[in-house]
Amino acid sequence: MLSVMEQSGEVFMLNCCSHLGKIKLFQMVIVLFLAACAEKEMSKNPSEAYKTSKEAYDDGDYEIALTTLGEFKSRFPYSQYAVEAELLIANSQFELEQYEDAAVSYSQFAKLHPRHEKLDFAMYRVGESYWMLSPDDIDREQEFTRKAIDEWQKLIDRLPSSRYSKKAKSLVKQGKRRIADSFEFVAAFYCKQEIYHACAFRYINLAREFPEFKKMRRRSLEKASKALLIISKEKKKDPKSDKNIYFSTLDSKQIVSLSKKLRDEARKVR
Repeated sequence: MLSVMEQSGEVFMLNCCSHLGKIKLFQMVIVLFLAACAEKEMSKNPSEAYKTSKEAYDDGDYEIALTTLGEFKSRFPYSQYAVEAELLIANSQFELEQYEDAAVSYSQFAKLHPRHEKLDFAMYRVGESYWMLSPDDIDREQEFTRKAIDEWQKLIDRLPSSRYSKKAKSLVKQGKRRIADSFEFVAAFYCKQEIYHACAFRYINLAREFPEFKKMRRRSLEKASKALLIISKEKKKDPKSDKNIYFSTLDSKQIVSLSKKLRDEARKVR
């Protein structure tokens, strides 16, 4: 049996859920009503119809804009304004923080309209959409950061004089640094856990993949060198040990030699 307080709590929760459900339903009805009104009022003239369909966008009502602009595109697919509607749809998705959808829409726009005056903006926004999805925390997967960098690099290579390319260059550097920091975080974790073969392997990769960060490169080479010396001792004690997977093909002397090579390389980094 539920107490009176517990029963009251349940009733309160049910009433809240019901109330919230009604609010969401009401919001949906409003959106559909406004979209329906826009559909009825849409002129048969493409220019006038486009002007009507983008009113919601101009007012910052991006959810409604997605509906009205989508309807315009379906009615006038070959109109010159359909191209502009495509870009506004992508912008609306971006403003609504629908970043994955926005990235796809901007990418399609760039492919379909390679000579459009706003091509550089669309290409920049593909990268920016992925960037908005990428985490700031270096202990998290940086897949979207890599995607952002790849897209911005396409813009830089294709339209180097664009003002968006200049912005992209700065962000590419930021993105690479974020990924490098993530690499270093993982490498340090393996060192702390005394998994030295993984520690050395990741520091070596870090030094090779991001040579532009001089201090980090020197630090990575030095730490990889030290980890390899520990590995060489383990290898000498137990040549068949499965603790050194990444350097299983090297014997103890070869690992020491590699350690020295990395140490010497670190000293040359300026």
